[in-house]
Amino acid sequence: MYEGVRSPLIYTPRTIGEFATVIRRHPQAILWAGGTYLMSQPDYYPGEAKDGIIDLSHMEELKRITRNDRYVEIGAMVTARQLLSTGRLLLPPILQQTLQSLGTQVVRRQITIGGALCISDTRLSLSTTLAVLAASAEVKLYNDSKVTTHWIPVAKLYDKEGKLNLGSKSALLTRIRIGLEFGDFQRFVLFGDPIRKSSECGIVALHAKREQNSLSKVQFCVTFPRKAFHISKDIESKLSGSALPIHPEKVNSLSYELVAELTKMHNTISDLQLERARRIFESFLHDLNSQSLS
Repeated sequence: MYEGVRSPLIYTPRTIGEFATVIRRHPQAILWAGGTYLMSQPDYYPGEAKDGIIDLSHMEELKRITRNDRYVEIGAMVTARQLLSTGRLLLPPILQQTLQSLGTQVVRRQITIGGALCISDTRLSLSTTLAVLAASAEVKLYNDSKVTTHWIPVAKLYDKEGKLNLGSKSALLTRIRIGLEFGDFQRFVLFGDPIRKSSECGIVALHAKREQNSLSKVQFCVTFPRKAFHISKDIESKLSGSALPIHPEKVNSLSYELVAELTKMHNTISDLQLERARRIFESFLHDLNSQSLS
């Protein structure tokens, strides 16, 4: 069918040590986790894989879910379906909702946590939600014979356009860590299709804690899959410490402040995406007010 096309070499490490050996010899190899994103692209095969493909599916140590009194750790090769079933009692509602948004049951059976976070140029729902949950990722960087391990906040894995930002070194995300102290106000909305119609899509998430009649520990992120990964420290600061209910004028002011920030920093976002994100953010705050008055 594809005359003259040579199949790439496939490497199947079974441990982190074996992976280190392979990646040193083939630093440009494609890392294959669940394959759901790569195979959704129109030119996924035949494709360029000059240094071969490293299949991570045999690395059992990346498929573990563990917890202690302070946090839960989730291996990079844990699938969305596995996490939804095994970790249901551990996960905050916002993360469960996000995992359920990752396509059909068939897709969730294949899509992996690490794979969803490490698409080079596109941000999906999981990155947005883990950012507002203040999750961290363990990343191993391979540079010649040296391996360094870093815990990096998920919010800092990407640049402002949402592109993966791990430098020029070969890297492997091995697990994520999520604290077990969650705020009691969690909201997540995905509009549009992030794969088929990414230019019309947006993801908005907010996580906060209500203490008596005030708001604290506000984390907010809005993402446009191929355009922006936006965390507004200014808006988070203005919301943290706010008395409840938040005055309607402040709600309106903050929603337009968000639009101004996005317009200034990300000029490729369409007016429709901006308006939908603004209204969703505003609805979060109105919902927060309603709950505080009930």
